Amino acid sequence: MGKAEPDATRTQEQPASTESQEAPSQAGDIFTTPTAILPGSALLSPDRKSGKNVPSWLRPFLSLRVQLMLVYSIILVLAVTLTCSLIYQRSSPVYVATIAIGVIFFGLLLAYICIGLLMRPLLRAIDAAQAIALGDLKQRKRLTVRLPPQDDVDRLAGSIIAMVTQLENAEEMQHSSEQRFKRFFSDASHQLRTPLTSIRGFTEILMRGATDDPETARRVLARMKGEAERMTSLINNLLTLARLDDSRSLKTQYVDVIELAAESIEQARARASDGCKIVLSLATHERLGIQADRERIKQLLFILLDNAIKHGYRSPDGLITLYLDKQNGHTIIRVTDNGEGISKEDLEHIFEEFYRGHNQPVSTSASSVGAGLGLTIAHTIVRAHQGTISAYSELGKGTEFKVVFPAAD
Repeated sequence: MGKAEPDATRTQEQPASTESQEAPSQAGDIFTTPTAILPGSALLSPDRKSGKNVPSWLRPFLSLRVQLMLVYSIILVLAVTLTCSLIYQRSSPVYVATIAIGVIFFGLLLAYICIGLLMRPLLRAIDAAQAIALGDLKQRKRLTVRLPPQDDVDRLAGSIIAMVTQLENAEEMQHSSEQRFKRFFSDASHQLRTPLTSIRGFTEILMRGATDDPETARRVLARMKGEAERMTSLINNLLTLARLDDSRSLKTQYVDVIELAAESIEQARARASDGCKIVLSLATHERLGIQADRERIKQLLFILLDNAIKHGYRSPDGLITLYLDKQNGHTIIRVTDNGEGISKEDLEHIFEEFYRGHNQPVSTSASSVGAGLGLTIAHTIVRAHQGTISAYSELGKGTEFKVVFPAAD
């Protein structure tokens, strides 16, 4: 008896262990593609064991065609039997029996043919649905739908096609998201590795005796400080992107856009060391207010103006304009410059992470090229505030960034 108790204990503990092992796999199914759910195809197997097994002799009667034939046969036999009982006294029994058997035979044959023809679209939909469940999404081409739907089979086929389309879209979005995240982390690692490599090289220079020359040591330390600041800025930008994905981190309040724009213009003029002309233009006399996080909107204006300063013309030809307007219940912010513009190929990817353009103007200095996160942060800020941002550019004429927010006034 003493040996039997541990065995019983292990038997009782086993289901709990199995459940804990299966839980992570169920959670991970959210991120799997439809073709990865092939283990679930066991549900379609006729040999699948369930709680109540159907006897083998009863399985043929589970078919819808057999059930319809059975019901029709019973009704036909009853109808023929009733008719024969009424005419039995007027005719010979052999004649009545022959007629009855012939009517039943041809009636069943006609019913079998008609039921087969009527069920053909349904069987085709069932075969396509089973193939789709096994992962072959291309089988939806076998489904034909008449528009507008004429019967239940058309509605069923339309529903299956709609579900397959949603699965394909979800699979494409998942694949695109995975590729985007892989590219993002690869670019982030590269951007962080560059300043770290530079700092390590400068450290080796100092260790080889550069400290004996104060001027060289000062220059090396200044370069190390610049690389450290660059790495700090990159990490802060990455943290900003991560925090902006959580809308709960926004401290929403009423923001006077005109006041914040004037403040941003003054700060931009201080950063423009070449004396580039930066002006504020108001296209309306109405109040321009939005419900937003003041610091984030200030960061948005900083990014757009800083981008215009870096890529616009230098003084005295450089001109940057910040337009404010209100249309149809929306506050509109536009930042324009008269620089060399952005090529069409770069314009399509301008809001992507770490994208710095493949067709940079010759006049763009290396110091003005950042890590490629500024416009990504701007796009994320606008999206977090239920707004839209777009860019328009023409080579040789300049660039315009347009931001639209729901107005609070």
